[in-house]
Amino acid sequence: MHVYVLVASKAGDIEAELKPLGRWMENSLPDECFIDMGAFGSNTMGFEQWLPFALIPRIREIIEEKSDFPGGSNLAPYGIRYFDGDTSSETLQDILYSLDQLINQKPESTFIHTAQQVSIPTPPMVSLGDTNIPSVLYSIAEVLPQFDLKDLESQLQTFDTFSKYFTATVRPTISAMLKKAADQTVEPECKKRIEQAAQAVADGKRAASPYDHEEAMKKYQEEHRKNFPPPSF
Repeated sequence: MHVYVLVASKAGDIEAELKPLGRWMENSLPDECFIDMGAFGSNTMGFEQWLPFALIPRIREIIEEKSDFPGGSNLAPYGIRYFDGDTSSETLQDILYSLDQLINQKPESTFIHTAQQVSIPTPPMVSLGDTNIPSVLYSIAEVLPQFDLKDLESQLQTFDTFSKYFTATVRPTISAMLKKAADQTVEPECKKRIEQAAQAVADGKRAASPYDHEEAMKKYQEEHRKNFPPPSF
């Protein structure tokens, strides 16, 4: 299926998911909100406002003009941090992750949910003190072998974002997910890094290096300015 059709479908999925979450706004924001709005609209609006008023229109503009999509999309990592603790946004985060894979020209098979392909059953939701693991973690674990070393940390940070809600009994399962990903990784340094993450989770530690929010935001803003001239995403 052509990438334009797939991306258009994901844009429609975002809209459809925002509405039941009560995050969809029919009326646009004032024009001044779109001036120097920053990466993901962070200077002038919420991420849930940037999605319908900046991202989706830009997607449709690119499709209509048959122009190229940017080479680097980081919607999911930003979304995970923005919606931190909001378990109702899990499906939306999955959609953003899938869209990232399309924009970044990953094979379609890498972002399809793979609950049936993973030997561990996939619970549907996660909540504080529960043992449920969100499907997005299974999806990320499935595609970890395809990431370069420089991009691994942002993916591993996703595991840490959710881990604070899990009981200790869930850690062996997550560690096994990461170990399986390491076994499927060809690049030696990446394989070693994922193995370290798997062991760290098993030991009750973080999968990723400590998250530097300020540095990450600088990176997001630099990538945004380079890849997404206003009002693009």
